[in-house]
Amino acid sequence: MAAAKTHRRKRGALNIVLIAVVVAFALAALSLGAVTKAQGSSEVDSSTIGVGQNQSSTTQLDASQRFQSTTVSDVTDVEDVTKGAQRTITVEDPDPVVVPIAIDRTNDLAVEMAEKYCTLDPLPTAKHIAPDTSDGTWSSGIASAYSIADNDDGKGNFGVTDTASGIDLSSESITVAVPESESWRLGQIAEVCYDGKVVIATVTDTGGFAKYGRALDLAPGVYKAFGFDSVSDWGTRTVSYRFLS
Repeated sequence: MAAAKTHRRKRGALNIVLIAVVVAFALAALSLGAVTKAQGSSEVDSSTIGVGQNQSSTTQLDASQRFQSTTVSDVTDVEDVTKGAQRTITVEDPDPVVVPIAIDRTNDLAVEMAEKYCTLDPLPTAKHIAPDTSDGTWSSGIASAYSIADNDDGKGNFGVTDTASGIDLSSESITVAVPESESWRLGQIAEVCYDGKVVIATVTDTGGFAKYGRALDLAPGVYKAFGFDSVSDWGTRTVSYRFLS
């Protein structure tokens, strides 16, 4: 009887050992599953890719795979962007323009001619140039200057505002006088160029200055626009001129 009890005790101890081994394997399996899941077995959150320095190997592998799957057109787009970033864009300046420094804005015809032959609203980057006075439409001659103080009515009376056209002369008139022999030009528009600068004026007067070799007589608004303060300051100077109407 004693021997039989001993045998049963040995078998009971063996069973306990087996159970302990099974439990240990089960715990090991559970631990392995938890570790595997913690290392990225679940779906990767794409919003975190590229953020931070400690990226998982799975994220790096995905990025590599995406690069390898890039199509030819994608590579071309990248190259185009790179080339575009390196390319220097050159914008051509507008054509050079002739911009008048003064216009007789009291006369609609003068404004119309200025718009036709010049540029009144140039782009800020447009270069301002002098007109081509050698194109065959211009004349060259001596221009004198006059003001109310030395203007006469043809009867020996000076200091008057009378003109041959009936339009009063003022200290700001952008007008010119032509020789008496050219009285038919009254009302025409004259483009006068001096030192590369252009004034669009109205012919409103005539005078007896042709005998002195002068082609025009400039009213105060004209010689002031050219940068001269008085008749004596202007004196007589050579100008280029043409009649536009």
